[in-house]
Amino acid sequence: MKKISFIILPFLFSAFNFESQAQELSSDSLKLEVTPYASLRGHFAVYDKEVALQENVSRIGAKVAVEKGNVTFLAATELHLNLFQGGASFNVDGNDANEFLDVQAVQNQRAFNNRVGYIGIDLNKYGTFTFGKQWSVYYDVAGYTDQFIIFGGTASATYVGGTDGGASGTGRASQAAIYRNQIGDFYIGAQAQMRGGNNDKFIDGYGFSAQYNFLSDFYIGASFNRVFLSDDLIDQKKIIGLDGQPTYYAGGLKYQGKKLFVSALAAVQKNGDFTQGTLLNPNNEIIHPAVVFNATGFEFFANYNFDTFGIHAGYNYYKPDLDKLRSNVNELPVNSEFEISRAIVGFSYQPLKFVQIYGEQRLAFGKNAMGQKNESVFALGMKIDVSKTFKSTISTK
Repeated sequence: MKKISFIILPFLFSAFNFESQAQELSSDSLKLEVTPYASLRGHFAVYDKEVALQENVSRIGAKVAVEKGNVTFLAATELHLNLFQGGASFNVDGNDANEFLDVQAVQNQRAFNNRVGYIGIDLNKYGTFTFGKQWSVYYDVAGYTDQFIIFGGTASATYVGGTDGGASGTGRASQAAIYRNQIGDFYIGAQAQMRGGNNDKFIDGYGFSAQYNFLSDFYIGASFNRVFLSDDLIDQKKIIGLDGQPTYYAGGLKYQGKKLFVSALAAVQKNGDFTQGTLLNPNNEIIHPAVVFNATGFEFFANYNFDTFGIHAGYNYYKPDLDKLRSNVNELPVNSEFEISRAIVGFSYQPLKFVQIYGEQRLAFGKNAMGQKNESVFALGMKIDVSKTFKSTISTK
């Protein structure tokens, strides 16, 4: 109960101050702002001695803000547009919102898929509340290094189990209530997930983030997230490797200058990621159970812009704890060399205001859970980003 109270306190604090904000609603006009946008992306990917035309998580969306005095009411929606109706790309940001422990080898490629959708209220200096599917407070820090155009984001425990981090609350958190505020050079965030899960808990997860902006261009931050699964599911020991509630920690540092951007991130997760394993059952039949594992991760990203041309490079390393799995079963359910180790280099060129040409090379050295070598990939593509903000002042008399 103390944890729940700690989560709700920021919400109650701002509620007490809402009366002073509400007085600002007595003016005779309101400001309306609508921003529709689209980001259309596609590339050629060369891997395994083949070339494939892939879309790169194209999206369309809109943001709405209704301001009256010092109070602004917010809403946003964003859809993933499967531009070419082809196979899945290598961008983990395009993962679907599958359930935690729902291992899917192949994801259905729908024409549209919900990425973001929320409503909220901005109380100015008292902070912002948003409710719905939205980027998590864990990602406030984990996103420091998730800056690549295609690859990356694979070692921060954000897009766990091939999902978008919705059920785990680490990526685009599903059914989440989030409070964020800036106090001087400090940025804070608190999150509660309310998915109505069958876990005998009042809420389904919670998280926090804290960041400090120092020396103008430097940021240091830490974030935490915990998911509540059913205690019975954990106690039954039917899921290989699952022995506690999924928990995530991230700490990072970034420098955000005018031309140079550099960031580094370390992440640790306990019971927080899962994959498809391979075992023999008592009848000597091959089965593929879900396997939950602990892991530590490290990510690095650097980018330098020369006006219309930019170069970037980075590295992702994600090491599962296989000793834990060996202690739970007689046979290791994943390959002994299971890990992510990827170096990434790339470039971007902007010939026109809304158009960008990009290329990235991923050099992969690890193996997946089934023992298959992770693929090295080269991709060359283009994206077009367009947006327009419409503003209007409306009399309420």
